[in-house]
Amino acid sequence: MKLEQILKKKIIIEELFSIQDVVRWVSSCFSMSNLWYGHGSDNPWDEAVNLILPILGLPPYIWNRVYNSRLSIKERKIIFELVIKRIKKRIPVVYLTNKTWFCGYELYIDNRVLIPRSPISELINNKFKSIISSHNHPKYILDLCTGSGCIAIACSYLFPNAHIDAVDISLDAINVVEHNIQLHGLENRITPICSNLFNKLSKYTYDLIISNPPYVNKKDISFLPKEYSYEPKIGLISDNKGIGIIEKIISMSPFFLKKNGILICEVGDKMINIIEKYPDIYFQWINIKNGGIGIFKMENK
Repeated sequence: MKLEQILKKKIIIEELFSIQDVVRWVSSCFSMSNLWYGHGSDNPWDEAVNLILPILGLPPYIWNRVYNSRLSIKERKIIFELVIKRIKKRIPVVYLTNKTWFCGYELYIDNRVLIPRSPISELINNKFKSIISSHNHPKYILDLCTGSGCIAIACSYLFPNAHIDAVDISLDAINVVEHNIQLHGLENRITPICSNLFNKLSKYTYDLIISNPPYVNKKDISFLPKEYSYEPKIGLISDNKGIGIIEKIISMSPFFLKKNGILICEVGDKMINIIEKYPDIYFQWINIKNGGIGIFKMENK
């Protein structure tokens, strides 16, 4: 049976009752569609789980505890409509649910900010093992190009005695950050700042700067899957073939780090470009086990 016929039959509403039944049906529909998985999942099943459970007000990681639960007709109708949008409009799941989880912490997300997916999450989950000394917790942290504030919020839980500045050039992004700070009750721990990189910041302030800046070449944006077209271009694109913002961060960060302070920066597929651009700088490239490349550490000696 073709996908169009399956969708017209509205089987999800009429014949499926449990969460598991619906996830199985939705993942089958996704498998038959030309979807891109890269905003939180990498396969149709996880994509279906990440759509359905947040709509029910549940985090995806409690799947094993709820999969036999029955859904109301109203819930099934809502899910059906979102499945149609995901397939026909190619809207990323997170923009349909307005929820995601980064390092286990819930965030509000809409299309004013990129969908969190940075492999920096692995470093946070591992407590920056072998990157930051376990006896030297940073007291002042800068999350540069913060987007949704996901890194700032996760770091606030990891370093409960630290104060964090969450900086972004986009006022829209800062508004989302403020929402997420309030969601976690971190108003006294995280300060959102609308600034073009370091422009509004004080020098020699931070023990740790973490940045996941834009690094997509403008010419490459048209070749990305349609799902990326829903994300704000200001969070994706950088000049000078994608490394313009990274260059500014590398050149300016020493003036905003304390002595022996650390810069951790994600550059993704621009790793080779950065190595070639700065042959005299020692970059410690961090091994990422769960997928992802191009995160370096620099110390301010």
